[in-house]
Amino acid sequence: MDVESSKAPVKVSLASLEGIDPDTFNWNAYVGTYKGRALITRLTHIPDLILSQPDPSPNALKLARVAALRAIPLIKEQTWDHALYLGVVSQIARTLNLSKPTTSDEAMDIDTSYGKKDAEAEGTPDMNWVQEVRDKEEAENNRLSVELNGYAANLIKESIRLTHLAQAELALKAGSLTEALKAFNQARENCSGAAHYVELGLAILQGSLQFNETGVVPGNTHKTAASLDRLHPVKEAGDAPVSSTMTRLQVLQSRNKAARAAEARRTVGIKLRVARGILAINMREYSHAARELGEVGEEGGLGDWEGVVISTADLAFLTAILALASGTRDYVKRVLLDRPSFHAAIDDSQAWILDLVRAFVGAHYGEALAILRKAEPYMILNPFLAAHTADLLKKIRQRALVQYIAPFSSVRIAQMAAAFETAEDAMVHEVCQLAEDGSVQARVDLVDRVLTIKEKDMRAEAFRSALEGGRKITADTQANVFRMRL
Repeated sequence: MDVESSKAPVKVSLASLEGIDPDTFNWNAYVGTYKGRALITRLTHIPDLILSQPDPSPNALKLARVAALRAIPLIKEQTWDHALYLGVVSQIARTLNLSKPTTSDEAMDIDTSYGKKDAEAEGTPDMNWVQEVRDKEEAENNRLSVELNGYAANLIKESIRLTHLAQAELALKAGSLTEALKAFNQARENCSGAAHYVELGLAILQGSLQFNETGVVPGNTHKTAASLDRLHPVKEAGDAPVSSTMTRLQVLQSRNKAARAAEARRTVGIKLRVARGILAINMREYSHAARELGEVGEEGGLGDWEGVVISTADLAFLTAILALASGTRDYVKRVLLDRPSFHAAIDDSQAWILDLVRAFVGAHYGEALAILRKAEPYMILNPFLAAHTADLLKKIRQRALVQYIAPFSSVRIAQMAAAFETAEDAMVHEVCQLAEDGSVQARVDLVDRVLTIKEKDMRAEAFRSALEGGRKITADTQANVFRMRL
């Protein structure tokens, strides 16, 4: 696969992974309902992450090796991505402390040692398969190029568009997101009508998110939403227009058209929510991400994106962690515990998520943080959360501290330390940090070790709230005006 991301390598602490036994790890729960490229991305995330850290432990290396070995048959069966295959095999060699792997395709000739049993498990690539898929990719590229030249000579616009889409699919199968995006952009030039633009926008979003790349997501999300508004205006997707002059057949047709428009808006809208939610995670806008992803279940689920981009169980996991990091206790209760769709999305292996949310809502913060510590490995192994694990854990703990303090006028730090199951000196440091950064308006008595809450200036709070509301209304108005001009 092309290295097309500009993201810096994720730096995480692998200490929490020591509690995972690669032999007994629940791989079925980890892969869930994922399939295709999204499943491959999920499995290759583990060796990519572990081998990018300095001095990974033997246990972590074993976990990386098991994940890589699970990814190899999927790569060979479902893709022509020989670059990714060679990279994964070289990662296996690194986990076994073999010689430094070669990254140049030209230097990796057909290796006759592949014929022995379990060669890939020992870091030896199947170069026969590599050469075979290279030949297939070249032949298919040549065929599509000949067809494209013929259609271009005869100015057959629809066939040109479909051929560019076929080239994009071939590029995705070969693991080149960059080439796929080029083909998609060429297909855009030959689109005729809003339906084509919506189809194209969803294909770009699906391909990008399968590779966990969000660079093109913002622009294509807005373009797809605008095309959807032209294809199915909101007024047409509402109640069907009926008048006394319409025949029974016309009334039926009007209602069917409105139903189709509403269903199309719902289906496309869910996919746009998923794209915006994943983008918001990468931009560390956790509150926005929780809102977007939390509404997916309420609107009917992922549909044909189930497992292709993200799974329902993974969606529930992300929503729970993001809501805990960004919402109040009442908000968490409303969007998680009070929603049947959230309970339905939790599978049997994720029962701890409900325990975590219930403990947080019930103000059992020591229990909640203990569950969260056990959940840290699963956050690190999640491709969407890995880069944000430390930040999310910090925010959840800070929010728990703030919510613990909120009902009181003063709190003894010793009691807080007992509630959060932490050392008193460490708790003093934490509450001092909260007071310094303004998370709580309080004074800390370091002699008696008492936290005293300052009384709020209600007049100043009212002015501040009014100003924030005005800024939000102004920003929304400017965005709507800009969208109408587009």
